[in-house]
Amino acid sequence: MRVLLNLPGEVLKENLDGFNNIIALYKNDDARGLASIPVTKDHTGANKSYFADDEWDMVAYVDKKITNKNKLFFSEINSEKLVNEFKLICFTWMYTPAAQRRTTPLKPTSLIALHSKLTQVYKFLDKMKWDSIAVLSHPVSFYEFCNYIEEQKYSLGNAEHIFSILNRVELSHEYLPIQLIIPTEQSGVELAKEYCCPQKNKADQFYAIPAGLMEKIYGKTIEYVEEFHPHKELLCELATELRKNYELGKQYVNKKIDSGTWNWIDRSSPNYRIEVSKHQPQRYQAIIESFLTGTALEKYIMTGIGSFTAWLVRIQTACYIVCAAFTGMRKSELYGLHSDSFIKREFNNKTIYSVQSYQHKMTQSRGQKTEWVTSPITKKAIELAEALTRDMRNQLLCSDSPMKNQEASCLWLTQSRKKKLPNIRFEGHLRSHFNALALEAGAIIDEHSLEEFKLINPNRNPLNADRRIRLGKIWPLTTHQFRRTFAVFVRRHNLCSVVAVKDQFKHLDIPTTDWYGEGSSAAHLQGIESDHDLKSLILNVANEITTDNFYKWYNSSEVLYGKRGLEILKERASIPKDLKSWEQINEHVKAGRLNLVGTLHSYCLAGYDCRMDKVTSPANCFKCENQLIDKDKAQSWIERHKWATDQVLYLDSVGSLTSSMFSHYITQIRAAEKVMHFFKIPHDKFDPKGTNYE
Repeated sequence: MRVLLNLPGEVLKENLDGFNNIIALYKNDDARGLASIPVTKDHTGANKSYFADDEWDMVAYVDKKITNKNKLFFSEINSEKLVNEFKLICFTWMYTPAAQRRTTPLKPTSLIALHSKLTQVYKFLDKMKWDSIAVLSHPVSFYEFCNYIEEQKYSLGNAEHIFSILNRVELSHEYLPIQLIIPTEQSGVELAKEYCCPQKNKADQFYAIPAGLMEKIYGKTIEYVEEFHPHKELLCELATELRKNYELGKQYVNKKIDSGTWNWIDRSSPNYRIEVSKHQPQRYQAIIESFLTGTALEKYIMTGIGSFTAWLVRIQTACYIVCAAFTGMRKSELYGLHSDSFIKREFNNKTIYSVQSYQHKMTQSRGQKTEWVTSPITKKAIELAEALTRDMRNQLLCSDSPMKNQEASCLWLTQSRKKKLPNIRFEGHLRSHFNALALEAGAIIDEHSLEEFKLINPNRNPLNADRRIRLGKIWPLTTHQFRRTFAVFVRRHNLCSVVAVKDQFKHLDIPTTDWYGEGSSAAHLQGIESDHDLKSLILNVANEITTDNFYKWYNSSEVLYGKRGLEILKERASIPKDLKSWEQINEHVKAGRLNLVGTLHSYCLAGYDCRMDKVTSPANCFKCENQLIDKDKAQSWIERHKWATDQVLYLDSVGSLTSSMFSHYITQIRAAEKVMHFFKIPHDKFDPKGTNYE
């Protein structure tokens, strides 16, 4: 279904008029008028927060699957004038494109992150009894602020974010009646390096897990999935029965309270939970035993509902780790997985497994549906997690709150308090179970893993690393480590190209992907240098594959496309003799005179001299004299055409298609159509009717 939604011109004008009215109220010091301005609404459209509130509630604007932070707080600032200025900046960033390179306002999640840094600036202004952030335009005042940052002993990253927030305020002068001019030519990065804590002046990149520890942790989680997947429906029925038993006890107590029979208690009383527990039809232990006795899971019968619930959560955590480990997805993307996410396809006589979710980087508001290649074990992990949370998701679906209905698709839920609806699991809750699984797997740091840790994590901050990674302790797992470990592992063992990792991680450029894979090259070289036979074998195989391709292109009648491909077609009749035999071509390959690198859509005969740093669209390769497309690579352009076409139609349907975005996609679509036309692949030419950018 395509959503057809466009904001009429009168609505946009009304928004701008409303913003100008707020600026006028602020300039006139009309505190009463400002106080009555609604800032946020709830899911029903009713006003939720007003300008005068010390807390702006943004629950209806934030997806809890992305972040659990959904409020802006202003109570830490005492000066009313500073508070109003602080609020005006946040309001401006929320509803105008101030300080943005794009024509859209900040995403709510970005605003919440920036607010926390701007709070540090205003706490300093409040401490100094200054009445505006514009005071920092004076060199002496700015110098005092820099000294304050130095006294706080911030890390390089934190200091950089705080100085960059001042740049955003400075760039917002077209919208704000606040004239901040930073009195220095130093950049935010340079200022941060000068005034951050000397012991924290190196960014601490997320850690990649050493191979030995990774095998133990991943092996244990796979054991969990393999063992409990066949019993997923049994566990689902057990969880549902436990919940039903609680609901019956709750109904009994509520009936007594509502009828007036029990006037000594109400739903908020401390004894309410105890009475519900007393009047449940069955004991939790009896239900657990009735389900598990006589099954393969009988050995997991344990005393106490708390221990049993923790065990179920442990299984769910194992499913989460499997999905993260075998996809390299961000946390927000993992939280977009749902029961039908796993996809199996046949392509070129190969079976491809992938998962479908939403990625939110460089998107406005709603995420963009996309796919990640994965392993078959992910299917079992998703199915097991779905069964474990099915009852919780049903509760959310039956809720009167649309916000809770929206969370019902998430597989990573928890319900620690039975009288409340389930919640999405947050990072702190995950980490406690991460540590328990790492301990159970025996992932204890030894000398060998410590040395490997240093090798594959060259960008670590030694101060933090020495404190967190210690001999004899369990490995401290965090969510983003799975992503770093994925990048390092596949590049270390040359399982796929850096371009493939870029596509898997949904990066915009190659350098970002290289950053994620830092340490993999050193580990790869160390492994090869220690095994000369392996080194020789890898080199020979790579040369033979390259030779096979060149021999086939030069000596067959296969159709080729791309500038270099078309040149080879013309030159076949006059190919030199030294390129006729396989052995002679192999000599050229070994000598480095012939080289190539395969991308997801073409071959580049410039070899590894082409890093493709600025290639965000395969269509850009059509300008390159080294591009070659054969029949196999042509099939990839079918998928590219479908993907780019779907993106244009979707973005146009929600009113988010800009001219630059259209240009980005239409060049890929037309390039794909050229390839398909050349190879006589049946297709329909994309007709962008309904858009205004052709």
